Amino acid sequence: MSDPDSVGVLISGPAEALLSVVLFRGGWADVDYLANVDDAGALPGAEIDSAAAFGIRIDEWVVRVFGVRAA
Repeated sequence: MSDPDSVGVLISGPAEALLSVVLFRGGWADVDYLANVDDAGALPGAEIDSAAAFGIRIDEWVVRVFGVRAA
């Protein structure tokens, strides 16, 4: 039986925008994005201590990268 330390998601959007999130059990995430050719990099992903906190943060990241709130 496996006990993973992390889980990752890759979200793609309009105009080939991408958001990559790897959530670690230690309470942080590695967050990288490509909004457009002039706007790419990493976003802060510290202090994620619950599923609710992760939900709030991923909504913020989606708005930052894609400009819209997740449904």
